[in-house]
Amino acid sequence: MQSNYFGYTRSHFLKCGALIIATLCTFLNAQDYADKGYLTFDLKPMGSAEKPLILRTFCPDPGLSPESVLGNHSRGTSAPKYSARSGQEMSNRDITPIAGVPAGIAVNLGKSLSYVWDTTECRLLYAWTDGFLDFKHYWGDQASGRRKGFDYVPQLYGFLFYQAVGQHPLQINGKSISSLGNPKYIGYELDSSRQPVLSFSAGSHSFQVSVRAGPGKQTLELTYTSKNKEALTFSSPKTQVRVKTKEPGKIVLVVRPNAGKRYKTDQKAIALTEATLAKGEELYNSMGCVACHTTDGGLNHGPTFKGLYGADREFISAQAQKADEAYLIESIQNPGAKTVKGYLQGMMPPYQLQPLEYDSLLLFIKSLP
Repeated sequence: MQSNYFGYTRSHFLKCGALIIATLCTFLNAQDYADKGYLTFDLKPMGSAEKPLILRTFCPDPGLSPESVLGNHSRGTSAPKYSARSGQEMSNRDITPIAGVPAGIAVNLGKSLSYVWDTTECRLLYAWTDGFLDFKHYWGDQASGRRKGFDYVPQLYGFLFYQAVGQHPLQINGKSISSLGNPKYIGYELDSSRQPVLSFSAGSHSFQVSVRAGPGKQTLELTYTSKNKEALTFSSPKTQVRVKTKEPGKIVLVVRPNAGKRYKTDQKAIALTEATLAKGEELYNSMGCVACHTTDGGLNHGPTFKGLYGADREFISAQAQKADEAYLIESIQNPGAKTVKGYLQGMMPPYQLQPLEYDSLLLFIKSLP
């Protein structure tokens, strides 16, 4: 039976002590890290394609399914707040668990790509562009040195374009590796280009995976390898995937966007005051529209933007209509509502933007007669 101190077990204090020591070591070695070009106390650190920033840390949860995507994670419950002054639990003051993903591996390659890989589920959780993680909650404000109370999870900032859906997407003989039992994280190594190659196992099978920026904006290139040379496949709901290479024990694939949401920690820095054509063109490139919609009439995964405004649209399962402003905004917010004939359904994710961003995109589309 473990000793109990004011309602907290000895193991609880040991764990807290270990965390404090680890945190102190990080702070004490900060100058060494800075001298070697490693991470410092920048609240919004960034890496680069040549020198990726790799952190194993608490990571934000952008709305992942706790049942399918995070099925192997434990569930926290509310608990009474503890008063250090009285040494008692406060029955009328409950604390809810902090929302976040523990022990994730967050990787940043500059503005082109950031992603989080989970060491519990052994899978890619989400990917985004334009930013990384804001550690103000975790490390504390630089001016005051204070951390945010009861919320130590860093904040995601940037544009989320991919999010894990459903059970583990890697399959052997058509079955998800989830059927092999709980996956086990082994570790990672850096390849010749300093990119992490992550290793994990499931049952008696072992795998390696690398995540790279894909050939188009807001696309991913995933490479899975297996030491047992099994036939590998990849399947994820509502996710467009193109296989580049497939051979025994290896599969290389390109994943297109299946999400579209902007996360921001500095509202003033990115707030728009007016809709502009230049901003619309910037959004066309930064949000990944360029990956599926051409501006010169060329064919791609989605209809071209050239001559789109005011054109007649025919749909797979909806009444024909003109591409007016209402239709274009609906197509951005809820692209599954109407699918143009000749194109696959469910390939475009919904995008959540500011009102003036929608207006800017409309200006850009209107400028392509």
